[in-house]
Amino acid sequence: MLTYHQAKRRHAMLRDAIAGGQRRGFSQPEAEAVAENVWRGVVGTGGADLIGVAVADTTPTEYATLLATDDIAAAFATAAVAGVFLRTGPDGRADLPTTPHAGRQRAYEGWAEFRELADQAGHLEHGTGADMSAAWPVFQAYQEANVDKVKLQRIAELAGRMLVLLKGQRSKRARGVPEEVAGVELGGEFGQLLPTEYARLAHPATKRELFGRLAKRQAQQLQREGKERKGRGPLVIALDESGSMKKHDKDIWGKAAMTALTRIAWEDKRPVRVVHFSTATRTHRLDPGDHAGLLKAQTSFLDGGTDIGVAIDVASDEVADMARAGIHGADVVLISDGGDAGARVHESLDKLEQAQVRLWSVAIQVPFSGELKNRAAEYIYLQDGKSSEAIEAVGAAVAK
Repeated sequence: MLTYHQAKRRHAMLRDAIAGGQRRGFSQPEAEAVAENVWRGVVGTGGADLIGVAVADTTPTEYATLLATDDIAAAFATAAVAGVFLRTGPDGRADLPTTPHAGRQRAYEGWAEFRELADQAGHLEHGTGADMSAAWPVFQAYQEANVDKVKLQRIAELAGRMLVLLKGQRSKRARGVPEEVAGVELGGEFGQLLPTEYARLAHPATKRELFGRLAKRQAQQLQREGKERKGRGPLVIALDESGSMKKHDKDIWGKAAMTALTRIAWEDKRPVRVVHFSTATRTHRLDPGDHAGLLKAQTSFLDGGTDIGVAIDVASDEVADMARAGIHGADVVLISDGGDAGARVHESLDKLEQAQVRLWSVAIQVPFSGELKNRAAEYIYLQDGKSSEAIEAVGAAVAK
């Protein structure tokens, strides 16, 4: 773990916490000392001062290991808790606690603020596929990014729900592989849930709780022996980012579908290429575990018109590029609300078929016609664009 001075050099939120204390009337040495004592309490490196002991004594047990091993999470915690200690009293003067009891009370207030940050990081944890430790670097980028954070949280929430159904579709038994129930285990495979877990779907409150445990792979499911997971190739996702996708939350669930599909591929160590398109294109290459790259893909938006022909052409190039690198078996998923197919769509579809690449066409509100519909391995038309329908449709398609 970093020392306090190393952490202050690396993490701006610590310097901001000190500057905030100075604005409230603390001297620079006073604010610096408080921040350092809080840091030591957060990461558990000791110190007999009142503040450090109070912080260490009140550290939430569920975050203790994370804070002792992840400097970004520890920096967020230190900034939140130090901000509470660095406050002034009614007379406008510095108001540091002078008794152990008062120190613990102040520390509890600081940890409450940190929990709010942890809840936000948790949304991104489920949305990006990172565990809680890996989610914090993403969360730092998220905090610093000039993006619509409410939209990102909605994408993350919807992606988590999509992931549950995608896993349920993918967990179907491979033919010719004998298997039998060996017991009960914790996991996240919807199709293997115990009957008692399925019963929770009948009530909204227990349904939300079940989806949360499924996302964390903490639901009770059947443990089977002899089970074999079907092999899957990489994915190239052509994602419409034309101006019309801003309407009726189409961009939100499109990004959520992209996120959930990416997470499924990553679990099998498969790379993903996301081709964002309007009348131009931008490609993100997301190798397994590239959570920061996934965040960039979630926040991308090109705007402008629609040229599906260009998108398919670029997707075809990505497939060929992976094939040259020895990565075969790619599928292409096209997600769009319709529009101009472009002049090159016929040739692009020919290239996909020659490479034995399947195309999944997902049309939102505006139905596809002609080759984009007729030559697709699966065509899905979402007339009203409801997110629940999108989840089920995308989940059913990629499981085949």
